Amino acid sequence: MPTKKITEWATIGKIVAPFGLRGQMKVTSLTDIPDRFAQLEQVYLGPEYKSYAVKEVRPYKSNMVLLKIAGISSATGAESLRGQDVFIPAEQMAKLPPDFYYQHDILGLAVEKLNGQAIGTIVEIMPTGGNDVYVIKASDGKQFLIPAVKSIIKQIDLIRRVMYIEPIGGMLDDDAVVDEQESPIEEDEEEGEA
Repeated sequence: MPTKKITEWATIGKIVAPFGLRGQMKVTSLTDIPDRFAQLEQVYLGPEYKSYAVKEVRPYKSNMVLLKIAGISSATGAESLRGQDVFIPAEQMAKLPPDFYYQHDILGLAVEKLNGQAIGTIVEIMPTGGNDVYVIKASDGKQFLIPAVKSIIKQIDLIRRVMYIEPIGGMLDDDAVVDEQESPIEEDEEEGEA
């Protein structure tokens, strides 16, 4: 029976360094699911998505794990994989609650105002302390920063690949109100009254 070809992948980590002499590797976890690596039987590495059986996983520092995979039994072997991304098939990703999205779902979305006016495309997601910030690049090359909050993000349509927003005044250049001329006039009026 032929195996189904996997066409969509999710990056869940990055190999940053070997650990010890027996092929363990330090992996930066790119998933919010604390025990995600411990749940896996295999992972896929590199641009060719080569499959490796997971032999051992241990938590390491904050957002890292120590990963041991079949076929890698020395520090030299682990070193040869430094810098490679760790993937799983997208179909193995955890289901999210409503109104929660994976970063790969958000990146590349077209962004429009509720009235249909095109703003640009999401090209980057910047994590901050409270909420993410979406970097939107317009067709003229301008970039806008939009916070990922419900008061601004009104709808995300993954089928049409569009995010609908309701920006607050001044958030986008065309909404900005600059009152440079009013300030000097007010000062002149105050001087005349004194």
